[in-house]
Amino acid sequence: MVFVGLALVGAGLLVFRYANEIAGQISGYIAPPPEGGDPTGLGTAQFGYLPFIVWGFGFTLIGFGGNTLRMAFMSSVAGGMGGGAMAGGMSPEMLDGYMQQTLAANRGMTGQSAATAAPATKEVVKVKCRNCGSLESEDAAFCRKCGKSL
Repeated sequence: MVFVGLALVGAGLLVFRYANEIAGQISGYIAPPPEGGDPTGLGTAQFGYLPFIVWGFGFTLIGFGGNTLRMAFMSSVAGGMGGGAMAGGMSPEMLDGYMQQTLAANRGMTGQSAATAAPATKEVVKVKCRNCGSLESEDAAFCRKCGKSL
């Protein structure tokens, strides 16, 4: 699957690189561009919009190749584990367990303990404006909505 992804990315890069040449080859099979010069101002009046279409095809190949490589990576991460079809063969429970293990390992590398990793919850107090009724923080001197003093 990795080879397919790399081949698609390579083909997309080649198509993207040689878009003008490819457009020149296939321009004889389609109607000529409208007369009146280059409508885009990008110097492609010879072939009209055809190089942009070929570029889009090249980008599509690159995207499919990248998606194939991502799927190959995800299936190797899930390698050998049974489960549903989500995330390359991982069930939601397995994916959650994998993410918890990864987060715990990352916390261990940064020197944080599990107890200090979660931010402490701060109580938020809001004050209601007497004029317009909007809620403002308790340390605000003026209302953001109407500008009156709180």
